[in-house]
Amino acid sequence: MKNLIKYFLRIFSPIVIILSLILYSCNEQNDGLAPYVGSPQMSNITIQDSTYKPKITWLGGYVSVIGVNYGSRAALDSTLVFLIYKAGNDIRYPVIFGQVPSGVQDLTSQFGGTIVDSLTEDSTYTFWVLKEAEWNQISSMSNKILVFDSTLSTSLQVNGDTIRLSSEGHTQLIKPLDVYIDITNVNSVGRLGIITIEETNLTNSPIIRWTIIQSGVTDTAIAAVGIVEGNQFNPDAEVWAVYSVSDSAGQTQYGKVNIINPPVVTGQTLAGTQVFVEYPDGGLKKNTTYYLWIANNLWNGEGRTRTTNYYAYVTFSTN
Repeated sequence: MKNLIKYFLRIFSPIVIILSLILYSCNEQNDGLAPYVGSPQMSNITIQDSTYKPKITWLGGYVSVIGVNYGSRAALDSTLVFLIYKAGNDIRYPVIFGQVPSGVQDLTSQFGGTIVDSLTEDSTYTFWVLKEAEWNQISSMSNKILVFDSTLSTSLQVNGDTIRLSSEGHTQLIKPLDVYIDITNVNSVGRLGIITIEETNLTNSPIIRWTIIQSGVTDTAIAAVGIVEGNQFNPDAEVWAVYSVSDSAGQTQYGKVNIINPPVVTGQTLAGTQVFVEYPDGGLKKNTTYYLWIANNLWNGEGRTRTTNYYAYVTFSTN
C-alpha cells in the first residue's frame, strides 16, 4: 500500500504544483481593477431628438455646470436660457432641459440670462458642459464667450472677451432645433382649385387649405382627400385616403357628397367620412416627397391628371 501511495504522489505532484501556480497567477492578475491614469476627456454631447425638452448627455464623466445659450455660441451672458451648477462635479447625466435636478443651483439669471420652459422650433442653441476646476476659474467672468479649442495644451486660456477651453474639462455642441417637418417645393396643380400646405410647430401633420377655381363650381367643400408618398399618384404608396359617405336608395356611396371643409389638418377625424387608408402614427416623415389630392362630388373617381375635372393635387417636400 505504501508503495502505491508513493507512486500516485510521484505522478500527480507536478500536476498539482502547476495548477496551483496557474490559480495564483490568475488571482494576482485579477485582484481589483487596474489603476486609472488621468481624467477622461470631455466629448460628444448628445441631444434627444423630437422634443422641445430634450435629454442632454455627454462623455467624459460627471460635471459641475451645464449651460444652454440661444444662438451659435456659448457665453456667460444674456443669451443663456439654462445654466445650472453643483459643486464636486456631481451633475449626472442625462439632464432634461428646463428641469433643475435636486440639489442643483439655477444660475441662469446671474449672468443676465432667462430660463425658459422649452426650446423653440427652427432656432439654434449651443449646449455646453464644464468641470468644476474650470468653472471656479471663470465663474466671475460675465459676458465672456466660451470657445472649445482641442489644440489647447492647458485646460483654459483667457484672451480678452474669449475664454478658450480644452477637452480636459469642457465640450460644447451647436444644434439647430428642427423637431417637426418643414414644407418646401410646394406645387399646386389641377382644375378644381389651388391647394396650400401650412406646416406647424406642434406636429408632423400640416394644415391644408384650398380655393376653388373651376368654372361653375360654387361649393367650397370637397368629397375626398388623400396623400401618397412620391410625386405622382400610386395606389401602393397611399398614406391617407378619406371619402365622404352617403346613402342613395339603400346603397352606400363614397365620395358623392361635399362635406369636407377647409382647413383640414392631415390625419384628422372628419365627420361623415370613411377612412380607407389610415394616417401614419407620428404624421408625415422628414426628407420625403408627397402628393396630396382633393376632389369634389362630381369627380369621376378615376382621372388624376392636371386636366381632370373636379380634381386637384399638390406636390411638396418635407425636411
